[in-house]
Amino acid sequence: MEIIEVNSDNWEKEVLQSDKPVVVDFWHSMCGWCLRFNPVFDKLPERFGEKVKFAKFNVLQNFESQKLALSQGVLGTPTLKFYCNGRGIAELVGYRPLDRLVNEVEEIISKKDECLSQSTPLK
Repeated sequence: MEIIEVNSDNWEKEVLQSDKPVVVDFWHSMCGWCLRFNPVFDKLPERFGEKVKFAKFNVLQNFESQKLALSQGVLGTPTLKFYCNGRGIAELVGYRPLDRLVNEVEEIISKKDECLSQSTPLK
């Protein structure tokens, strides 16, 4: 399983219309914590396989990317946002070591079946 690059052009298709939960890493290349976090995030697909889609979104790629990130409530980087059926259901802000991140992602995606069957965001 690979990490896909998403941007304002393919956001709707890859994230909002995805048939499985999506974890998006909002980042940019001038963010030191993002660069430190990249190798940690890159290990997640091998841990979670086909259950979840993983994506990266460069918030400084262009003006449209900045607008989209702000519309999703991203005010700092790195930020991981979790989407299910086109809805944001959770977020994690800031750097985390791999073990802690895996535990937090497992907890969030354990609710994916509930999310997939509901029409309202999880609490």
